[in-house]
Amino acid sequence: MEGAVTTAGNSDRPLHIVFLARSLGFPEGTAATNRVRLLGRALVEQGADVGVLCTRVSELPGRVLNHLVRGECDGIRFLYTPGTTVRSNSFIMRRWREAQGFVTALHELARLRRRGRLDCVCFVDSTHSWRPGVWLMRRYLTSMNVPVVSQLNEHSGSLPAWLPDRWTRFFSHLDSVSGVIAISGWLADWAAVEAIRIRRQVRVIEVPIVVDTSEQKASPYPAGSRTFVYAASASYLRDTCYLLSAMGLLWQEQPALRLVVTGVDAERAGWLADLQGQRPLLDDPRVEMRGHISRDELLVLYRHAAALLAPLHDEQRSRARFPTKIGEYLAAARPVITTNVGEVGRYLRDGETAYVALSDEIVAFSAKMAEAAADPKQAAIIGVAGRRVAEESFQYSLQGPRLILFFERLARA
Repeated sequence: MEGAVTTAGNSDRPLHIVFLARSLGFPEGTAATNRVRLLGRALVEQGADVGVLCTRVSELPGRVLNHLVRGECDGIRFLYTPGTTVRSNSFIMRRWREAQGFVTALHELARLRRRGRLDCVCFVDSTHSWRPGVWLMRRYLTSMNVPVVSQLNEHSGSLPAWLPDRWTRFFSHLDSVSGVIAISGWLADWAAVEAIRIRRQVRVIEVPIVVDTSEQKASPYPAGSRTFVYAASASYLRDTCYLLSAMGLLWQEQPALRLVVTGVDAERAGWLADLQGQRPLLDDPRVEMRGHISRDELLVLYRHAAALLAPLHDEQRSRARFPTKIGEYLAAARPVITTNVGEVGRYLRDGETAYVALSDEIVAFSAKMAEAAADPKQAAIIGVAGRRVAEESFQYSLQGPRLILFFERLARA
Protein backbone atom coordinates (compact mmCIF):
# COMPACT_ATOMS: atom_id res chain seq x y z
CA MET A 1 0.00 0.00 0.00
CA GLU A 2 2.98 2.34 0.08
CA GLY A 3 3.50 4.94 -2.61
CA ALA A 4 4.66 8.49 -3.16
CA VAL A 5 2.93 11.61 -4.42
CA THR A 6 4.53 15.03 -4.52
CA THR A 7 2.39 17.49 -2.56
CA ALA A 8 -1.08 18.09 -1.22
CA GLY A 9 -2.21 21.69 -1.39
CA ASN A 10 0.47 23.87 0.23
CA SER A 11 1.68 21.08 2.52
CA ASP A 12 5.27 19.86 2.41
CA ARG A 13 4.08 16.26 2.23
CA PRO A 14 1.18 14.53 0.52
CA LEU A 15 -2.09 13.87 2.26
CA HIS A 16 -2.52 10.10 2.71
CA ILE A 17 -6.08 8.83 2.26
CA VAL A 18 -7.36 5.25 2.29
CA PHE A 19 -10.76 4.17 0.96
CA LEU A 20 -11.82 1.17 3.04
CA ALA A 21 -14.36 -1.19 1.49
CA ARG A 22 -15.82 -4.62 2.11
CA SER A 23 -17.02 -6.24 -1.13
CA LEU A 24 -15.91 -3.69 -3.70
CA GLY A 25 -14.66 -4.96 -7.04
CA PHE A 26 -11.68 -2.67 -7.59
CA PRO A 27 -10.59 -1.44 -10.06
CA GLU A 28 -13.17 -3.07 -12.35
CA GLY A 29 -16.71 -2.93 -11.02
CA THR A 30 -20.08 -1.27 -11.02
CA ALA A 31 -21.29 2.18 -9.94
CA ALA A 32 -19.82 2.01 -6.42
CA THR A 33 -16.41 1.09 -7.82
CA ASN A 34 -16.49 3.86 -10.42
CA ARG A 35 -17.37 6.44 -7.78
CA VAL A 36 -14.43 5.45 -5.58
CA ARG A 37 -12.12 5.34 -8.57
CA LEU A 38 -13.11 8.82 -9.76
CA LEU A 39 -13.05 10.40 -6.31
CA GLY A 40 -9.62 8.85 -5.84
CA ARG A 41 -8.45 10.22 -9.20
CA ALA A 42 -9.71 13.68 -8.28
CA LEU A 43 -7.64 13.54 -5.07
CA VAL A 44 -4.55 12.13 -6.81
CA GLU A 45 -4.70 14.99 -9.30
CA GLN A 46 -4.62 17.38 -6.33
CA GLY A 47 -1.43 15.74 -5.04
CA ALA A 48 -2.88 13.29 -2.52
CA ASP A 49 -1.59 9.76 -1.93
CA VAL A 50 -4.62 7.46 -2.28
CA GLY A 51 -5.11 3.77 -1.60
CA VAL A 52 -8.00 1.30 -1.53
CA LEU A 53 -8.27 -1.58 0.96
CA CYS A 54 -10.82 -4.31 0.16
CA THR A 55 -11.43 -6.48 3.21
CA ARG A 56 -13.49 -9.15 1.44
CA VAL A 57 -13.39 -10.92 -1.92
CA SER A 58 -15.47 -9.47 -4.75
CA GLU A 59 -15.40 -12.04 -7.55
CA LEU A 60 -17.42 -15.18 -8.21
CA PRO A 61 -15.71 -18.24 -9.75
CA GLY A 62 -16.11 -18.24 -13.52
CA ARG A 63 -16.88 -14.51 -13.65
CA VAL A 64 -13.70 -12.80 -12.48
CA LEU A 65 -13.04 -9.21 -13.50
CA ASN A 66 -10.43 -8.39 -10.85
CA HIS A 67 -7.56 -10.87 -10.75
CA LEU A 68 -4.84 -8.88 -8.99
CA VAL A 69 -4.64 -8.97 -5.19
CA ARG A 70 -2.59 -5.79 -5.18
CA GLY A 71 -1.69 -3.20 -7.80
CA GLU A 72 -2.23 0.34 -8.97
CA CYS A 73 -4.85 1.96 -11.19
CA ASP A 74 -5.05 5.64 -12.15
CA GLY A 75 -2.43 6.41 -9.49
CA ILE A 76 -4.53 4.66 -6.81
CA ARG A 77 -2.93 1.70 -5.01
CA PHE A 78 -5.19 -1.17 -4.02
CA LEU A 79 -4.95 -4.30 -1.87
CA TYR A 80 -7.32 -7.21 -1.20
CA THR A 81 -6.52 -8.14 2.41
CA PRO A 82 -8.05 -11.69 2.20
CA GLY A 83 -5.14 -12.59 -0.09
CA THR A 84 -7.43 -13.37 -3.03
CA THR A 85 -10.21 -11.71 -5.01
CA VAL A 86 -12.25 -14.84 -5.71
CA ARG A 87 -14.95 -16.38 -3.52
CA SER A 88 -14.25 -19.92 -2.36
CA ASN A 89 -16.75 -22.75 -2.81
CA SER A 90 -16.02 -23.87 0.75
CA PHE A 91 -18.08 -22.34 3.56
CA ILE A 92 -15.23 -22.75 6.06
CA MET A 93 -12.71 -21.18 3.68
CA ARG A 94 -15.04 -18.25 3.03
CA ARG A 95 -15.28 -17.54 6.77
CA TRP A 96 -11.52 -17.93 7.16
CA ARG A 97 -10.78 -15.47 4.36
CA GLU A 98 -13.29 -13.01 5.77
CA ALA A 99 -11.54 -13.13 9.15
CA GLN A 100 -8.13 -12.95 7.47
CA GLY A 101 -9.21 -9.92 5.47
CA PHE A 102 -10.42 -8.09 8.56
CA VAL A 103 -7.31 -8.79 10.67
CA THR A 104 -4.90 -8.04 7.82
CA ALA A 105 -6.68 -4.72 7.23
CA LEU A 106 -6.19 -3.81 10.91
CA HIS A 107 -2.47 -4.56 10.64
CA GLU A 108 -2.13 -2.66 7.36
CA LEU A 109 -3.84 0.44 8.75
CA ALA A 110 -1.69 0.36 11.89
CA ARG A 111 1.47 -0.03 9.78
CA LEU A 112 0.55 2.91 7.58
CA ARG A 113 -0.21 5.04 10.63
CA ARG A 114 3.12 4.22 12.27
CA ARG A 115 4.94 5.28 9.10
CA GLY A 116 3.02 8.55 8.86
CA ARG A 117 1.18 7.40 5.74
CA LEU A 118 -2.40 7.47 7.01
CA ASP A 119 -4.20 10.79 7.52
CA CYS A 120 -7.84 9.88 6.80
CA VAL A 121 -9.90 6.76 6.12
CA CYS A 122 -13.07 6.90 4.03
CA PHE A 123 -15.53 4.03 4.51
CA VAL A 124 -17.09 3.15 1.18
CA ASP A 125 -19.97 0.86 2.08
CA SER A 126 -20.77 1.55 5.74
CA THR A 127 -24.21 3.02 5.08
CA HIS A 128 -26.59 0.18 4.24
CA SER A 129 -27.02 -1.60 7.56
CA TRP A 130 -25.25 -1.63 10.91
CA ARG A 131 -22.38 -4.09 10.89
CA PRO A 132 -20.25 -4.97 13.94
CA GLY A 133 -17.10 -5.25 11.81
CA VAL A 134 -17.51 -1.73 10.44
CA TRP A 135 -18.27 -0.38 13.91
CA LEU A 136 -15.17 -2.03 15.38
CA MET A 137 -13.00 -0.78 12.53
CA ARG A 138 -14.16 2.79 13.04
CA ARG A 139 -13.50 2.54 16.78
CA TYR A 140 -10.05 1.12 16.07
CA LEU A 141 -9.18 4.03 13.79
CA THR A 142 -10.48 6.53 16.31
CA SER A 143 -8.17 5.02 18.93
CA MET A 144 -5.27 5.81 16.59
CA ASN A 145 -6.54 9.40 16.11
CA VAL A 146 -7.31 8.79 12.45
CA PRO A 147 -10.28 10.83 11.15
CA VAL A 148 -13.03 8.62 9.75
CA VAL A 149 -15.18 9.67 6.78
CA SER A 150 -18.39 7.90 5.77
CA GLN A 151 -19.48 7.92 2.14
CA LEU A 152 -23.28 8.17 2.03
CA ASN A 153 -24.76 6.97 -1.27
CA GLU A 154 -28.06 5.58 0.01
CA HIS A 155 -30.19 6.05 3.10
CA SER A 156 -29.40 3.43 5.70
CA GLY A 157 -32.90 3.25 7.19
CA SER A 158 -34.07 3.81 10.73
CA LEU A 159 -32.70 2.15 13.85
CA PRO A 160 -34.93 -0.45 15.56
CA ALA A 161 -37.63 1.15 17.68
CA TRP A 162 -36.88 -1.21 20.59
CA LEU A 163 -33.32 0.11 20.95
CA PRO A 164 -32.93 2.22 24.15
CA ASP A 165 -32.24 5.90 23.43
CA ARG A 166 -28.95 5.89 25.33
CA TRP A 167 -27.62 3.21 22.99
CA THR A 168 -28.77 4.64 19.66
CA ARG A 169 -25.71 6.81 19.11
CA PHE A 170 -23.47 3.73 19.24
CA PHE A 171 -25.52 2.18 16.42
CA SER A 172 -25.68 5.38 14.39
CA HIS A 173 -23.87 5.37 11.04
CA LEU A 174 -22.12 8.54 12.19
CA ASP A 175 -20.74 7.08 15.40
CA SER A 176 -16.95 7.71 15.44
CA VAL A 177 -17.30 9.57 12.13
CA SER A 178 -15.67 12.97 11.60
CA GLY A 179 -16.79 13.65 8.04
CA VAL A 180 -19.44 12.67 5.50
CA ILE A 181 -19.38 12.68 1.70
CA ALA A 182 -23.05 12.73 0.68
CA ILE A 183 -24.16 12.02 -2.88
CA SER A 184 -27.39 14.03 -2.54
CA GLY A 185 -28.81 17.04 -0.74
CA TRP A 186 -31.24 14.75 1.07
CA LEU A 187 -28.40 12.69 2.54
CA ALA A 188 -26.38 15.80 3.39
CA ASP A 189 -29.34 17.20 5.34
CA TRP A 190 -29.88 13.84 7.05
CA ALA A 191 -26.23 13.69 8.12
CA ALA A 192 -26.38 17.20 9.58
CA VAL A 193 -29.48 16.35 11.62
CA GLU A 194 -28.08 12.98 12.72
CA ALA A 195 -24.84 14.61 13.88
CA ILE A 196 -26.83 16.95 16.12
CA ARG A 197 -28.88 14.05 17.46
CA ILE A 198 -25.84 12.07 18.57
CA ARG A 199 -24.03 15.24 19.73
CA ARG A 200 -21.09 14.85 17.40
CA GLN A 201 -19.25 17.37 15.26
CA VAL A 202 -19.31 16.07 11.71
CA ARG A 203 -18.10 17.94 8.64
CA VAL A 204 -20.44 17.30 5.69
CA ILE A 205 -19.68 17.81 2.01
CA GLU A 206 -22.11 17.12 -0.82
CA VAL A 207 -20.50 15.55 -3.88
CA PRO A 208 -23.02 14.58 -6.57
CA ILE A 209 -22.59 11.76 -9.06
CA VAL A 210 -19.21 11.94 -10.78
CA VAL A 211 -18.23 10.81 -14.27
CA ASP A 212 -15.27 11.08 -16.60
CA THR A 213 -16.81 12.64 -19.69
CA SER A 214 -13.63 12.00 -21.69
CA GLU A 215 -14.35 8.27 -21.40
CA GLN A 216 -17.10 8.69 -23.97
CA LYS A 217 -16.39 10.68 -27.12
CA ALA A 218 -19.28 12.63 -28.64
CA SER A 219 -20.68 10.80 -31.66
CA PRO A 220 -23.66 11.41 -34.00
CA TYR A 221 -27.03 10.33 -32.69
CA PRO A 222 -28.06 6.97 -34.21
CA ALA A 223 -31.21 8.21 -35.92
CA GLY A 224 -32.21 4.72 -37.01
CA SER A 225 -31.92 3.17 -33.57
CA ARG A 226 -35.09 1.72 -32.05
CA THR A 227 -33.44 0.42 -28.88
CA PHE A 228 -33.91 1.58 -25.30
CA VAL A 229 -31.17 0.57 -22.85
CA TYR A 230 -31.40 0.09 -19.10
CA ALA A 231 -28.25 -0.60 -17.06
CA ALA A 232 -29.62 -2.65 -14.18
CA SER A 233 -28.31 -4.79 -11.32
CA ALA A 234 -29.63 -7.68 -9.29
CA SER A 235 -30.89 -5.25 -6.62
CA TYR A 236 -33.15 -3.45 -9.13
CA LEU A 237 -35.24 -6.32 -10.48
CA ARG A 238 -38.37 -4.36 -9.60
CA ASP A 239 -37.36 -1.64 -12.06
CA THR A 240 -36.80 -4.24 -14.78
CA CYS A 241 -40.39 -5.43 -14.39
CA TYR A 242 -41.54 -1.80 -14.31
CA LEU A 243 -39.88 -1.22 -17.70
CA LEU A 244 -41.34 -4.41 -19.13
CA SER A 245 -44.79 -3.03 -18.34
CA ALA A 246 -43.87 0.31 -19.91
CA MET A 247 -42.71 -1.45 -23.06
CA GLY A 248 -45.97 -3.40 -23.19
CA LEU A 249 -47.87 -0.11 -23.40
CA LEU A 250 -45.40 1.33 -25.91
CA TRP A 251 -45.66 -1.63 -28.27
CA GLN A 252 -49.34 -0.91 -28.79
CA GLU A 253 -48.34 2.19 -30.77
CA GLN A 254 -44.74 1.46 -31.81
CA PRO A 255 -44.22 -2.31 -32.08
CA ALA A 256 -40.71 -2.06 -33.60
CA LEU A 257 -39.07 -0.72 -30.42
CA ARG A 258 -36.66 -2.91 -28.43
CA LEU A 259 -35.47 -3.05 -24.81
CA VAL A 260 -31.99 -4.14 -23.75
CA VAL A 261 -31.31 -4.72 -20.06
CA THR A 262 -27.77 -5.23 -18.77
CA GLY A 263 -26.60 -6.45 -15.37
CA VAL A 264 -29.44 -8.99 -15.00
CA ASP A 265 -29.85 -12.22 -16.93
CA ALA A 266 -33.20 -13.68 -17.91
CA GLU A 267 -32.97 -16.47 -15.34
CA ARG A 268 -32.48 -14.00 -12.48
CA ALA A 269 -35.36 -11.80 -13.61
CA GLY A 270 -37.59 -14.75 -14.47
CA TRP A 271 -38.87 -15.55 -10.98
CA LEU A 272 -40.06 -11.96 -10.44
CA ALA A 273 -41.64 -11.86 -13.89
CA ASP A 274 -43.48 -15.08 -13.06
CA LEU A 275 -44.58 -13.61 -9.74
CA GLN A 276 -46.00 -10.51 -11.42
CA GLY A 277 -47.45 -12.30 -14.42
CA GLN A 278 -44.98 -10.69 -16.83
CA ARG A 279 -43.37 -13.81 -18.27
CA PRO A 280 -44.82 -13.17 -21.78
CA LEU A 281 -43.19 -9.71 -21.79
CA LEU A 282 -39.84 -11.09 -20.59
CA ASP A 283 -39.91 -13.82 -23.25
CA ASP A 284 -40.76 -11.37 -26.04
CA PRO A 285 -37.99 -11.39 -28.71
CA ARG A 286 -37.91 -7.58 -28.56
CA VAL A 287 -36.53 -7.82 -25.03
CA GLU A 288 -32.87 -8.75 -24.58
CA MET A 289 -31.43 -9.54 -21.15
CA ARG A 290 -27.69 -9.12 -21.61
CA GLY A 291 -26.54 -10.02 -18.10
CA HIS A 292 -23.09 -8.85 -17.01
CA ILE A 293 -21.03 -7.29 -19.77
CA SER A 294 -17.69 -5.47 -19.80
CA ARG A 295 -17.56 -1.72 -19.37
CA ASP A 296 -16.35 -1.24 -22.94
CA GLU A 297 -19.37 -3.20 -24.22
CA LEU A 298 -21.65 -1.13 -22.02
CA LEU A 299 -20.34 2.17 -23.38
CA VAL A 300 -20.80 0.94 -26.96
CA LEU A 301 -24.36 -0.04 -26.08
CA TYR A 302 -25.00 3.49 -24.78
CA ARG A 303 -23.75 5.07 -27.99
CA HIS A 304 -26.08 2.97 -30.16
CA ALA A 305 -29.19 3.54 -28.04
CA ALA A 306 -32.16 5.70 -28.97
CA ALA A 307 -32.52 6.59 -25.27
CA LEU A 308 -31.25 5.47 -21.87
CA LEU A 309 -33.62 4.61 -19.04
CA ALA A 310 -33.42 5.45 -15.33
CA PRO A 311 -36.80 4.95 -13.64
CA LEU A 312 -37.03 6.33 -10.10
CA HIS A 313 -39.90 5.77 -7.71
CA ASP A 314 -41.37 8.34 -5.34
CA GLU A 315 -40.08 6.69 -2.18
CA GLN A 316 -37.47 7.49 0.42
CA ARG A 317 -34.80 5.32 -1.14
CA SER A 318 -34.97 7.10 -4.50
CA ARG A 319 -35.31 10.54 -2.92
CA ALA A 320 -32.10 9.94 -0.98
CA ARG A 321 -29.90 8.36 -3.63
CA PHE A 322 -28.61 9.72 -6.92
CA PRO A 323 -27.89 6.93 -9.46
CA THR A 324 -24.43 7.19 -10.99
CA LYS A 325 -25.82 5.70 -14.20
CA ILE A 326 -27.63 8.99 -14.89
CA GLY A 327 -24.29 10.80 -15.12
CA GLU A 328 -22.85 8.10 -17.37
CA TYR A 329 -25.95 8.19 -19.57
CA LEU A 330 -25.64 11.96 -19.95
CA ALA A 331 -21.96 11.70 -20.83
CA ALA A 332 -22.89 9.42 -23.74
CA ALA A 333 -24.86 12.33 -25.29
CA ARG A 334 -27.96 10.15 -25.54
CA PRO A 335 -31.31 11.32 -24.16
CA VAL A 336 -32.07 10.15 -20.64
CA ILE A 337 -35.59 9.16 -19.66
CA THR A 338 -36.16 9.37 -15.91
CA THR A 339 -38.59 10.50 -13.20
CA ASN A 340 -38.74 13.78 -11.29
CA VAL A 341 -37.66 12.29 -7.96
CA GLY A 342 -34.86 13.35 -5.63
CA GLU A 343 -31.91 15.13 -7.27
CA VAL A 344 -33.24 14.87 -10.83
CA GLY A 345 -35.16 18.16 -10.65
CA ARG A 346 -32.04 20.02 -9.45
CA TYR A 347 -30.06 19.23 -12.57
CA LEU A 348 -32.38 18.20 -15.42
CA ARG A 349 -35.24 19.92 -17.25
CA ASP A 350 -37.91 18.01 -19.12
CA GLY A 351 -37.73 18.51 -22.88
CA GLU A 352 -34.45 20.42 -22.60
CA THR A 353 -31.75 18.25 -21.03
CA ALA A 354 -33.71 15.00 -20.51
CA TYR A 355 -37.15 13.44 -20.71
CA VAL A 356 -38.49 13.70 -17.18
CA ALA A 357 -41.77 12.05 -16.22
CA LEU A 358 -43.58 14.00 -13.50
CA SER A 359 -44.73 10.83 -11.73
CA ASP A 360 -43.47 7.28 -11.46
CA GLU A 361 -46.65 5.80 -12.89
CA ILE A 362 -45.96 3.39 -15.72
CA VAL A 363 -48.25 5.29 -18.10
CA ALA A 364 -46.35 8.55 -17.52
CA PHE A 365 -42.95 6.91 -18.02
CA SER A 366 -44.11 5.08 -21.14
CA ALA A 367 -45.36 8.38 -22.59
CA LYS A 368 -41.85 9.87 -22.26
CA MET A 369 -40.39 6.84 -24.00
CA ALA A 370 -42.90 7.31 -26.83
CA GLU A 371 -41.98 11.00 -27.06
CA ALA A 372 -38.29 10.19 -27.46
CA ALA A 373 -38.94 7.52 -30.09
CA ALA A 374 -41.30 9.71 -32.13
CA ASP A 375 -38.84 12.56 -32.77
CA PRO A 376 -35.22 11.41 -33.21
CA LYS A 377 -34.08 14.93 -34.17
CA GLN A 378 -35.32 16.40 -30.89
CA ALA A 379 -33.94 13.40 -29.00
CA ALA A 380 -30.49 14.13 -30.45
CA ILE A 381 -30.69 17.78 -29.33
CA ILE A 382 -31.69 16.75 -25.82
CA GLY A 383 -28.86 14.21 -25.70
CA VAL A 384 -26.26 16.86 -26.56
CA ALA A 385 -27.71 19.24 -23.96
CA GLY A 386 -27.58 16.46 -21.40
CA ARG A 387 -23.90 15.90 -22.06
CA ARG A 388 -23.26 19.57 -21.30
CA VAL A 389 -24.89 19.03 -17.91
CA ALA A 390 -22.49 16.16 -17.27
CA GLU A 391 -19.51 18.29 -18.27
CA GLU A 392 -20.54 21.27 -16.16
CA SER A 393 -21.91 19.52 -13.06
CA PHE A 394 -20.67 15.93 -12.85
CA GLN A 395 -17.14 15.90 -14.28
CA TYR A 396 -15.07 14.26 -11.53
CA SER A 397 -12.13 16.69 -11.73
CA LEU A 398 -14.38 19.59 -10.70
CA GLN A 399 -14.62 18.02 -7.23
CA GLY A 400 -10.86 17.72 -6.67
CA PRO A 401 -10.20 21.11 -5.00
CA ARG A 402 -13.25 20.75 -2.73
CA LEU A 403 -12.35 17.19 -1.72
CA ILE A 404 -8.70 17.88 -0.93
CA LEU A 405 -9.69 20.86 1.23
CA PHE A 406 -12.29 18.71 3.00
CA PHE A 407 -9.76 15.98 3.85
CA GLU A 408 -7.02 18.47 4.79
CA ARG A 409 -9.30 20.16 7.31
CA LEU A 410 -10.21 16.81 8.85
CA ALA A 411 -6.55 15.77 9.05
CA ARG A 412 -5.54 19.05 10.68
CA ALA A 413 -8.36 18.79 13.21
